[in-house]
Amino acid sequence: MYIDSLSLKDFRTFAVSEITFVHPDCRFSEPDLPKPMLPNINLLLGDNGLGKTTLLKAVALAALGPAVSDSGIYPYHLVRREPARAKRPQPMEATIAAAFTLHRQDQAQEGHGARSLVSVVRRGDLESLRWTAESGGLWEPIFSATSDAFFFVGYGATRRVERPTHVDMASRKSSAFARAQRVQSLFEEAYSLIPLNTWLPRFRHENPGRFKQVVGLINKLTGKGHYRFTGEMEAGECLFSRQGLKVPFPALSDGYQAFLGWVGDLLYHVCMTCPKGKKLVDNRGIVMVDEIDLHLHPDWQMSVLRTLANALPKLQFIVTSHSPLLVGSLEWMNIIAMQPGPQQSSQATRIRQPVHGLDADQVLLTEFFGLESTRAPGKQRALKDLTLRAREGDAQAAEQLLAHMSRGMEGE
Repeated sequence: MYIDSLSLKDFRTFAVSEITFVHPDCRFSEPDLPKPMLPNINLLLGDNGLGKTTLLKAVALAALGPAVSDSGIYPYHLVRREPARAKRPQPMEATIAAAFTLHRQDQAQEGHGARSLVSVVRRGDLESLRWTAESGGLWEPIFSATSDAFFFVGYGATRRVERPTHVDMASRKSSAFARAQRVQSLFEEAYSLIPLNTWLPRFRHENPGRFKQVVGLINKLTGKGHYRFTGEMEAGECLFSRQGLKVPFPALSDGYQAFLGWVGDLLYHVCMTCPKGKKLVDNRGIVMVDEIDLHLHPDWQMSVLRTLANALPKLQFIVTSHSPLLVGSLEWMNIIAMQPGPQQSSQATRIRQPVHGLDADQVLLTEFFGLESTRAPGKQRALKDLTLRAREGDAQAAEQLLAHMSRGMEGE
C-alpha cells in the first residue's frame, strides 16, 4: 500500500493544500514528474512551524481509515486556528482526503485504489476524529482494525527505546489496533519503540530464515563503515561490532541508538506483516520518520536516504529534515517544500530546481532554503563593507577582503 495524494482543508497550518507523493508504482506521467533515481523517497522540507510533522500526522490519520475514531489517538489542536485579523470565521472542522494504491498484500487486486476521508470536528476546546466513505470511492475490508494487511508505520522526533522490562509486549499484541500503535509516537512524546532484543532472539530458533534476513537488513540499513550487528546477544542485549570491538546496544552513541531504535521497531512490524513465503524486502507499505537525521553525523546524513531506499526498495518513505546534506543527496522530484501562504497558512509545493549533487552551501542558497548567505552575520556585514570600499578603489580594503574570504576573523 502506498499513498498517492493528500488533500487538506483547515488542518492546522494548512488552509487548503494538495500534495502528491512518489512511490515505486507511481505513474510519473500523471503528476507530471520525471522519475527520480530513488522513487520511494519523499523528503518534507521547510521552516519550523510550516507543517512538516503535521503532514506526517495527516497521512497517519488517513491511513487508519474507519479505525481512526477508535484508535486511541487524541486529537489536539488539529483544526486550524485563524489569526485574529482574519476575515473568515474560525473553522470548526478539518478534513483529510487521501488516495492510496493497493496491492495483493493488502488483500486487494494489484494496482487497485482506495480512498479515505477523515474529519476532525471541534466542539469548544475538544476535538474528535471521524471517518467517512468518500463519495464514489471504494471501501475495502483492509481498512478493518483487525487486518494487518494495510501496512504503515510512523516515528516522531521524540522516539526512544525503553528498557525491555518497560515494554508490555503482551498488551501490544492483544490490542485490536496494532496499526494505531505503529504511528503512536507521531502523536505521543512518551510512546516508546519496541527494542530489538525483545523479539528478535526467538526468531533464531522459530524462524531462522527471517532471523538471517533481519540481521542482513540491519547491516544494509546502517551502511558501510558503521557498527555491524553480529546477531549475538550478551546479558540480554544485542551486540554490535566494529573493527573487532563488540559493543552492546545500550553502550552505543545517541546517534546509533536513535537510528537503530526505529530501524529495529520497523523490522519488527515488517516481520509481523510480511506475507508468508515472501522476503522481508518485498513488503510494501508506508514508513514515516520525523527528523530522520536526528543525531546523525554529516557523513551519515549524505548517504542515509539512498541506503534506506536501496535496502527496502518496496517501502515508501516519507521523512522530514532541515539538513541541506539530505537535500543534496536527492533530486527535486523527491522533495516537498513547505512554504508560507496567506494568513499564516502553509502550502506544500515542489520547487523545480536541480539540487542533486550540490554541496551544503550551494543547497542553502537555493529556493529550498532561501538564504542570502551562509556566513555568520558579523562576518557578512564586514565583508559587505570591505567590498563597497574596494569597489571605490581602496587597495587596502581589497587586500583585507581577500584575506577575510580565505580565513576566519577570530582575534581581530
